[in-house]
Amino acid sequence: MKTKSIILTLATGLLLANCIEDIEKQAQPYFLRAQQSYASQQYALAKLQIDSIKQLYPKAFDTRTQAQALLIDVELAEARAGKAYTDSLLTAAQAKAEPLAKVLYLDKDARYQDIGTYYASRHRTEKNVGKSYLRPQTDERGTFTITSFYRGRAITPQTLRFAAPDGSYVDLQSTAEPYVMSDATGYTERTDFAATPDVAHFVAQHTTVKVTLIGEKSKAQIPFAKAEAQALAQVAEFAATLQSVATLQSQQEELARRIAFYEQRQAQRHF
Repeated sequence: MKTKSIILTLATGLLLANCIEDIEKQAQPYFLRAQQSYASQQYALAKLQIDSIKQLYPKAFDTRTQAQALLIDVELAEARAGKAYTDSLLTAAQAKAEPLAKVLYLDKDARYQDIGTYYASRHRTEKNVGKSYLRPQTDERGTFTITSFYRGRAITPQTLRFAAPDGSYVDLQSTAEPYVMSDATGYTERTDFAATPDVAHFVAQHTTVKVTLIGEKSKAQIPFAKAEAQALAQVAEFAATLQSVATLQSQQEELARRIAFYEQRQAQRHF
């Protein structure tokens, strides 16, 4: 009886070993394709093959171990390729930003400001005392806003409207209550509006645009000549470029962290 039990155990073990070997053989083609995809820099395809091994052959332990080691190589190569591409995009974005920055005025006092604001030199405060005007601006991170300076009766602006002769228009909403500045001849309401590139695109599509500040009970028109439209376009383009730079820098940092992580995993594998 004992002999039969031993024989049955050996037979079962042999059957199980043959079964595992068969599973490993079935999983190997996926691993080989993953290796080939990795060698040809088709990283997404390589990861797909590795995922297939995990899902279809969970008991192919040897092949799964090989695939997991290969996955580290794939992830590292993909991160390095991504960083190289991101580096090139960042260099191009920074090169685009440089000439745009030179045509704008940077309002920043290093004694108390960490982030400065760019706008057209024509919109510097000392050049517009007593005037109603718009000042498109962007901070150094690419946050695009438009500030209105309105000289006249109080209207407490809530909406800034850019309207074309055909009746179409774009509205911007104020981000806070206006700040009131006074002098010997009267006072000025200063109001900040959140802006997007859409407003610059809208203005660029029309020869003339009327700009109106709209309050709860009254409204007022703000002068907006061709030079104002040009300043708006310059600031909008610069803001978009600065946003691209910030986004690419963030991606660059994330990829650098991924590279460091997978390099460490790779080094641990060799011990």
